[in-house]
Amino acid sequence: MAEAKRFPPEEQEQQEGKGKLSLHNLFYHNTFVLIFSYVVSVIAWFIMYQYSGESRTYMVYDVPITTLYSSEAEAEGLREFNKSYSTVDVEVSGNSLITSRLTAADFTASISVNPSSSKVTGNTLQRMSVPVRVVKNAAQADYEIVSVNPEEVTVEYDRYKEASFPIEQEISYSAGSGYYAAAPVLSEESVVISGPESSVNKISRVAVSRTLDTPLEESASFSAALKLYDQDNQEITNTGDLYLSFSLESVDVSITVMNRKTVPLTVSTLRQPKSFSSSRITIEPAQIDIAGTKEVLDEIQEIQLDTVVDFGRLDLGQENSFVSDITLPAGVRNLTNVGDNVVSQATVTVNLNGYQQVTVTVPEENIQTTNTPAGKEVELTTQTLDVSVIGPEAQVTNITGEMLSVVADLNNFGSQTGNVEVPVTVSISGSEADSCWVVGTYVVAVDLEEPETALAMTRTRTSTASRVEAAPQE
Repeated sequence: MAEAKRFPPEEQEQQEGKGKLSLHNLFYHNTFVLIFSYVVSVIAWFIMYQYSGESRTYMVYDVPITTLYSSEAEAEGLREFNKSYSTVDVEVSGNSLITSRLTAADFTASISVNPSSSKVTGNTLQRMSVPVRVVKNAAQADYEIVSVNPEEVTVEYDRYKEASFPIEQEISYSAGSGYYAAAPVLSEESVVISGPESSVNKISRVAVSRTLDTPLEESASFSAALKLYDQDNQEITNTGDLYLSFSLESVDVSITVMNRKTVPLTVSTLRQPKSFSSSRITIEPAQIDIAGTKEVLDEIQEIQLDTVVDFGRLDLGQENSFVSDITLPAGVRNLTNVGDNVVSQATVTVNLNGYQQVTVTVPEENIQTTNTPAGKEVELTTQTLDVSVIGPEAQVTNITGEMLSVVADLNNFGSQTGNVEVPVTVSISGSEADSCWVVGTYVVAVDLEEPETALAMTRTRTSTASRVEAAPQE
């Protein structure tokens, strides 16, 4: 093994000194001592500066301003709507240790609103300048308030008011050819506007407006902003300056578009003669415009009125006009208006100019009964029947009683006995039936009896007749 290199004692000490610097020797090093002294002096200066108790000024920024109201102002319903500043900056002086730690939360800034109620007119927003008062939240704190910036604040105030306004629609639009566009529907009917009384009082009405340049062929929807108008119908545009608040600022507008079609009105008749011209039956209006889906409208060729014109109830002495409701199928809208009102009724008129009414007597042999109840004996006690007939003069004057047939239907009289009145049906035979018709309603008297009762009555009548025949002749 090789022996380690050894140095003389003096050299050995020098060699060890080169590799290690002891703490003792460090403080005898000039450069280190210089740096260490500088650092210690800085630290000492900082500590002395902080804890010296020297008074100095300090700024605290953005202390919020609270508005206070007098009891009179609260009773008047006054409210602040704007102030020129919402915060103030506070300059303080005191122990630097304390002042350097202050924040806005350590102060309360306030203004007092105490105006004369006589100045509040409801026509103008009121303004007043009031001083700002700032106090320390910790009253015993070792510092003083030097200044407040700003020292004065301008307040705008008024009585608070809210009002509800209906929302009018002023949407300009048109429908394409063959289409109908319904009136716009708004998502909200009214809006609540609140703010200074003087500002709310300026509002006369609220509306939404929009102009659609392209004719509509399908339903449309969009959002529209509210517009305010004054008593002169001038738009109020400076709403921000009026400090108004809205329950909503816009509404959704929807316009339903449907297909459109014109269809005639028709009426059903009862007992109308074949040769009676349909041109004599007029309807006003003759046609109406309707709207609906294409599928529904394709199935509609006419609209039939609810009224049925019964020729048997016509009267030459009256204007034979009838008012009938116009009833539309589900999903169909009536577009025909007179002014602002939808035409919901039509007038049907039957023209009987040139027609004449006569009365003829139907003989007994032309009066019959039918559907005799089981177990009943029937005897017709009506011998003749006077019947009214209407028709063209040339035809109706030819009608005689023998041309009429009267039938009494006993189908619903099975439970009755004795003498009863039975409604009858009267018909005309011959060529005159094509142009003439019976008017009015008629009944005949009929005896309904059980067979035994009928037999007894027959025997009684026969016996009476025999006695009459046997009576001596004078």
